[in-house]
Amino acid sequence: MSLPTDLMTQTIAISNQKGGVGKTTTCASIGAALVKKGARVLLVDLDSQASLSVALGQAVHLNDESIADLLDTSPSSGELSPADLIHPTSLPGLDIALGDPRLAVVEHHLPEQTGYEHLLKNHLQSLAAGYDFVLQDCSPSLGPLTIMALTAANQVIVPVQPDYLAAWGIMRLMETIEAVHQRTNPHLQYRILAVMYDQRNTITREMLNRLQQNFNGRIFKTIIGVDTRVRECAVTGEPLLQYAPSTRASKQYLQAAGEYLQWIGSSEG
Repeated sequence: MSLPTDLMTQTIAISNQKGGVGKTTTCASIGAALVKKGARVLLVDLDSQASLSVALGQAVHLNDESIADLLDTSPSSGELSPADLIHPTSLPGLDIALGDPRLAVVEHHLPEQTGYEHLLKNHLQSLAAGYDFVLQDCSPSLGPLTIMALTAANQVIVPVQPDYLAAWGIMRLMETIEAVHQRTNPHLQYRILAVMYDQRNTITREMLNRLQQNFNGRIFKTIIGVDTRVRECAVTGEPLLQYAPSTRASKQYLQAAGEYLQWIGSSEG
C-alpha cells in the first residue's frame, strides 16, 4: 500500500517491557520499510543501552548530543536544535536521534517534574518537522521514558515472540497502555506484531494461536519469522531491508508496513 497523501506526521512507539523480543529490529525494519514506500522517517532511540543507535552504525559517545540532552531540564542544560540531534543512517530518508546511557539518569529524575508525561511529545513537534513518521524505540521497561513515548504516540506496535513468558508478560503492557489512554493520550491505538516465529516449534504455534484468539482484530496478520540475517545486519550498521532486502524477514517487515498503512488509513477514514 502507498502512503496516504493527506496524512499528518504519525508517531509510533515500538514497545515491550520484555527484552530480547525483536523490538529494536522491528523499529529499524518498519522504519526502513516505510522509507522504501516513499516516506521520510525519523527513529528516536529512547533506550539507555542505545541498541538502535549502535545497530544503525552510530558511534555513541557520552559527549554527543542525544535524546538525553533534549529531555534534561536541569539548569545547566543548554538549548538544542533538531540539527544537533539528528543523524543520517546508511539508508537515505531514514534518520535517527541517538540514545545514550545518560537516559537512565534522566529517567530517574523525570517524575520530579509535574506533567513530565508530555515532555517528549512537546519536543517532537519541532524535532519531527519534515518527517512523515517518527518511530520511538522504547526501553524494555514500563518506566517514565516509556510512559512519555506512549503519551507522544499515535499508535503502539508491540513486538511479541510467541512463547509463554512473552505472551504472559504482555498483559502488563496492556495495562500500561490502557492507563495512558485514560490519563494522557485518549487517542492511543495499539497492534501486536508476532516476531521471531518458528513454525517448527509446537509450543510456538500454540502460543501464536492463543495470541490471535485473545487479540483478534488487534494483531497483525503478517508474522515475522526467525531469520539469521537479522543478527548479521547489526554488525554492518545497516537496516535489515538494506542489508538483505530479499531475505524472508525483510519481505515480511515490508508487508507489515503495508498492513500498518492500511490500519492508519482506515483509522483516518
